Amino acid sequence: MIVIAHVFLWRSDMPTGQKLTWTLLNTLTWTIILAPVFLVDRWLTSIRVRNRDTPPDDSQA
Repeated sequence: MIVIAHVFLWRSDMPTGQKLTWTLLNTLTWTIILAPVFLVDRWLTSIRVRNRDTPPDDSQA
């Protein structure tokens, strides 16, 4: 839907500068929304890999 909205935006009679402004605003907004999700996923993956590679410490039993 976002791609379709951009196609309609760029085919509209709006001035090119305004189209570019809306496109950059949309890009910034999606970056703010998706970047933390991506970074937390990478962080959790690294923790899982670290825990899988590290043998359990049984000395405290």
